[in-house]
Amino acid sequence: MLSEVLIALIFVSLCMLLHLFGLLFLANRLLRHREYFEETASMSQLGFVLILLFSLILVLHLAETCLWALLYYMRGLFPEFETSLYFSLGTYTTIGYGDVVLPKSWRLLGAIEGISGVLLCGVSTAFLFTILNAMFQIRVRTRY
Repeated sequence: MLSEVLIALIFVSLCMLLHLFGLLFLANRLLRHREYFEETASMSQLGFVLILLFSLILVLHLAETCLWALLYYMRGLFPEFETSLYFSLGTYTTIGYGDVVLPKSWRLLGAIEGISGVLLCGVSTAFLFTILNAMFQIRVRTRY
């Protein structure tokens, strides 16, 4: 049991690092173009930026579920990668259909992946809320 928990903590750390570096990259790109957004960006352009951010954050989450799926597949916990990815996506998002389950000795991994997924989705939500709030502030300043 201890080895499974340690493996899970390693993967939680990898996902967290991937997620934070991804969000920091996006934040830096937005900050570099802040003047443009403040001076000339239209509502449709800001909307496009939000759609792009949402899409890129979704890619981050998919990459993280792929990491977990790779772990499950490499450990031989599922016969093919597609099943590993399906289980990982269901677990990460806490949907958990229950039609595919981990072997008893490895089921703690699923619970830890679920906690990790909820927390990282929360970080993404906070990031998007911050960006949306900044866009509203820009819009209010440019309108008056």
